Amino acid sequence: MGKDLHYSIRPFIENALKGHNKVYSIQPIDLDDFYAYKIIRTFGLSDMIVVLSDDYYFSSSSLHAKPEILKEGGFFLIAKPEANDYFASFPDEKLIVGKLGILLGAINKEEFWKYTIPPKRESK
Repeated sequence: MGKDLHYSIRPFIENALKGHNKVYSIQPIDLDDFYAYKIIRTFGLSDMIVVLSDDYYFSSSSLHAKPEILKEGGFFLIAKPEANDYFASFPDEKLIVGKLGILLGAINKEEFWKYTIPPKRESK
């Protein structure tokens, strides 16, 4: 359901999180059907929950199948690098969905669910 990930994906994500200057520590959360983490952030930012999705094609049905732990908000991470580039923010639910780059940007904001993708720079 949510744990069909190549063995290298979780260590890659964990290393990216550990190297982020706003992450103090990451704590695994034991769930039956998903991999999840509690992210303890620095600089007075509140903790956040990150749940890994193993979907190739993340869609509204993926959202409906989100684990209970995300009912209070968090980040639903599309963990497979080859998956589609779905991005959505649900401010009323304090929920955001996206890939690793989005997560690394959203970590910088207290209200991470309001994160927006920066505009692309024009190449010269």
